[in-house]
Amino acid sequence: MFWLKKINRIKKYLVFSLGALSLLVVFTGAAIAAPVAVSPDAALSDITPQEEKLAREGAREVERQMRVMADPALTARVQTIVNRLKPFMDRELPYEAKVIDHKMINAFALAGGPIYVSSGMLGFVKSDLELAGVIAHEMAHADKKHVMIQMARNDRMTLLAIAAMIASKGHAAGIIAANALQVAVMGAYGVDIETEADAHGIRALSKAGYNPIGVLTLQERLQEEGLKRAYVDPGIYRTHPEEKQRIAAAAKYMEDNGIRINRKYALGALRTSVEVISGDACLLIGDEPVWRGQGDEATLELFGRTALSLWDHLQMETAPYDIRVGSEQGGALYIEGDRIADGRGLPEGTEPLESFRDGILRALDRARRLHPMADYYLR
Repeated sequence: MFWLKKINRIKKYLVFSLGALSLLVVFTGAAIAAPVAVSPDAALSDITPQEEKLAREGAREVERQMRVMADPALTARVQTIVNRLKPFMDRELPYEAKVIDHKMINAFALAGGPIYVSSGMLGFVKSDLELAGVIAHEMAHADKKHVMIQMARNDRMTLLAIAAMIASKGHAAGIIAANALQVAVMGAYGVDIETEADAHGIRALSKAGYNPIGVLTLQERLQEEGLKRAYVDPGIYRTHPEEKQRIAAAAKYMEDNGIRINRKYALGALRTSVEVISGDACLLIGDEPVWRGQGDEATLELFGRTALSLWDHLQMETAPYDIRVGSEQGGALYIEGDRIADGRGLPEGTEPLESFRDGILRALDRARRLHPMADYYLR
C-alpha cells in the first residue's frame, strides 16, 4: 500500500495518529477470541483459512477503533469501483469496501479482502479515476497475498510457520494477527511489493475500462503533499528516493503497455468552455479566457468547435513548441501537427491566432504549476 509508509526503517513497529498502537494491542488479544461472522461468499472464494481468520479479526478491530460511516452514497461510490474491478483480479475474494471517518489520507486492504477508505482520502482525490487507482492498488495487495508475504519477511518466518502459529489458537497467533494488521493498516510493505501492486492495479484498471492515469497522478500529489509538511507524520508523507523510483516505474509500465499518459483526465485540468463575458465571446481553459471575440453567433459557433478540438488535443504533457501557428496564407493553429483553428475568415473582432496561442501557453503553465511533481516530458 503506497498511501502509508514506514517513517523509521529500524523500528519494527510504528505508531501513527489514527491510534494504530492501541489497535494492535487490542488485536493481539482479540485474535484468540470467539470468531465473528463473515460473508457467506467467503466459502465460495479463493480465500485461504489463514486469510479468512485475519480478515474477520482484522475487520472487527478496525471497526472497533475507527468509525465506519453509514453514508450509503459514499459506500456505494467505493463499492461500485470494487465490483467493477473484481473480475480482473487473479483470485475471487470476498471484497467489501467501507468508508472510515478520519481526516488522514489513507486506504488499506486487510488480508483476504476487506477494504477501508478514509473520508480524508475521499476528500483528497481529484476524480473517480484517482479513487479507482487507490482501490485497485489495495485490491492488488489482497489478491497477491502481500500481507502474508510481508509478515513472513518481518518475522523471518515461512508462510507455513505463519499458518501453523495461527492454527495453534494460542498467544503466538495473536502476535501474528497483530503483525498482519500492522502491515495492512500502516502500509509497511517493501518497495518491490508496492511496485507489484502498482503494476497489477494498472492492469486491472485497464481491463475494467478505467484510464489508469489516476495511479500516477495520486502518487505525484502525495509526494507534493509530503514536501509541504514541516512535520512528517508516520504514513504517506515522506520523500524517500523510492517514491520517485516507483512513480517512474508506474509511468514506464504505462508507456511500455501502450497506455498514453494524459494526466488532465484524472486531475480535471485544462477543461474548455465558451462563455459570454461583458458582451464578448470567450473561449476558456479552466477559468482563464484564452481567446476573445465579439459575442455574435458566428464567433460563438467558431469558439464552440474550437473548444471541443482543444479538449481532444491539448494535454498537460504537450510540449510548448508543439503548439504553433502556421505560416501559410491565413495561418492555422496546430497542436502536435493537428489543426485546431483556421486563421482564414475569422469573424470580425476576433483576436489573432498568435494571441490564442499565448493564452493556451499561459493556461498550460498554470495547470502544470498546480501539479508540479510530474515529469511531463517522460516518454
